[in-house]
Amino acid sequence: MPNTPRDNDPLAAFELPPDLMTSTFEHAISDDADSAHEHGHAIAAALQKALKGSTVEFGFPGIVTAHLKSGAIARCGGPGIGWMIDVQRTKGGEVRTIDVDVPHDETDAGEVAAILAKALRRY
Repeated sequence: MPNTPRDNDPLAAFELPPDLMTSTFEHAISDDADSAHEHGHAIAAALQKALKGSTVEFGFPGIVTAHLKSGAIARCGGPGIGWMIDVQRTKGGEVRTIDVDVPHDETDAGEVAAILAKALRRY
């Protein structure tokens, strides 16, 4: 009879009670959301430094919004939607979407902000 990964896992028979599992998952989800939220603020802060004369903010649901010195507004989506930027040059104007090449494994807020700033400097 072949061995399966479950057969070789010493914790395979270990089970937590449902109420404890629910609590454990809730904490894990909450911790992950807190981490992602703080990362978003760090990217916004670094982008604010990189885009002199612009105002950058981070808000729900994980969008970094930059009010550029030129008057354009840029909304930068994160890794969950594939790092893209929607730029609107004038209020009520056409929205242009720009794909940004942020590596999937890039976690450094300064590096992500530098890549976003490079794309936004054209506007």
